[in-house]
Amino acid sequence: MAKPRVREIIQRDRPLVGRPDDTVRMAAARMAAHRCGSILVCENVKLRGIFTERDLLARVVAGGRDPAKTRLAEVMTPDPATIEEAAPVAEAVRRMDEGRFRHLPVLEGERVLGVISLRDVPVEVIAGLRPELEQRHVLAERIW
Repeated sequence: MAKPRVREIIQRDRPLVGRPDDTVRMAAARMAAHRCGSILVCENVKLRGIFTERDLLARVVAGGRDPAKTRLAEVMTPDPATIEEAAPVAEAVRRMDEGRFRHLPVLEGERVLGVISLRDVPVEVIAGLRPELEQRHVLAERIW
């Protein structure tokens, strides 16, 4: 069986994109309307960051910030890790596991194509990587 590439499992035709000056409330409303857990923050066509449900919880709610006044630029994850659209899905899973995040922006050169989420990854890919991921976690625990 051929190993799937990231471009084959992106779920959206167009990624959900916001601007650095958009408010958290605007971004959260769009995320809810599109039923997705992240929004890419772009300036012109350049990826500047990603804002996720985790950012909303940890940086906005727990931080006591007003979502109607807080700008994405203040609470996004700047310069996020990315992956090329031609990369194997297994590599995307490895990067997400290593970085402990669930959303990874997908690029074609400098152009943003979308986001891959752990929910998008076929179960058989994750199952095939399970022994490797478990071994990585054991080694990481020993280091700490």
